[in-house]
Amino acid sequence: MRRLSPSGRRRGLRRYRVAWKDCPMDFESFKARARGFLRTRKGKIAVSAILVLLALALIPVPEVGVPVEEIAFENSRFVEVDGFKIHYLDEGSGDRVFILLHGFGASVYTWRSIIGNLSSMGRVIAFDRPGFGLTERVEPGRTPYNPYTSEGVVELTYRLLSKLNVSRAVFIGHSAGGGLALLFALRHPEMVESVVLVAPAWKPRVRAWYDNIVFYLPFADKYGPVVLRGFVGQLEQVLYKAWYNKTLLTSDVVEGYKHPLKARNWDKGLYWVLKYSDFPDITGELPGLGVKVLIVHGDKDEIVPLESSVELSSLLNSTLIVVENVGHLPHEESPGEFLEAVYPFISHG
Repeated sequence: MRRLSPSGRRRGLRRYRVAWKDCPMDFESFKARARGFLRTRKGKIAVSAILVLLALALIPVPEVGVPVEEIAFENSRFVEVDGFKIHYLDEGSGDRVFILLHGFGASVYTWRSIIGNLSSMGRVIAFDRPGFGLTERVEPGRTPYNPYTSEGVVELTYRLLSKLNVSRAVFIGHSAGGGLALLFALRHPEMVESVVLVAPAWKPRVRAWYDNIVFYLPFADKYGPVVLRGFVGQLEQVLYKAWYNKTLLTSDVVEGYKHPLKARNWDKGLYWVLKYSDFPDITGELPGLGVKVLIVHGDKDEIVPLESSVELSSLLNSTLIVVENVGHLPHEESPGEFLEAVYPFISHG
């Protein structure tokens, strides 16, 4: 490394000072050059960009929806966990407890056809995870964990069950809720009696950096939710793909899925889910899972292929039951067959 002598440093400093002192630029010259730049094409583009950014920053974005209490069901319940309200259903009673975890874009509504039957066997708790249903849309950063990540949902579930005095339960998870049920069982095995996975989405979901760029553009957090409002019409297309027997997808079912879109800030909740949702690679952990697992999958599933559950079953000490002529929602499309498949597994504590 080359060292400068004190005299060398002083000479350099003197040269710098002389150069700055002799600089011909003054304020009037600067203004003249600035005016000249603003007359150029680049200058006009720069000014336009600044004005657009200022306008975006100043334009208010009105909230959508109404308070969730106004659209709650007769049997709805709310409990505060870490400063925000969780919407849940709590049916039945007894020593055995069943926890129902819904999938992406769904809510407690998805369990409407089986929750009554399960409640004859014990206490059944179904809740809307953050970003969906009637659970409050809490801004990331308000809680000790991010409730829109998979690990955050697991932590929230743990705290919610502690609040509801649940120490051990059977977990039933559908689609993304199935992956979360597996993750919960890996993180808190002492609280899991057994797991029922319904068309589980369990593969790792870690986005590349370039997939996340859109969420970090200027004002993305402000206007991203507004953009999502325009995609509401695509919900029916997704539902149509999820059902094999399309005649069962009635207008009442579609309305049941759309109902949470009346909730305050539903668009922000969905945006946060899309921005932060992930799922770790748990493949290496699965062989060590020490709880019983049942997998139920429809053979006509177009959302999560049956092959995914075949692979999962090979990694676990599990039983795989395939329901014929059923799509992604066996518990909705054929609740009788679903319960027939599940009862022998969950009837033995």
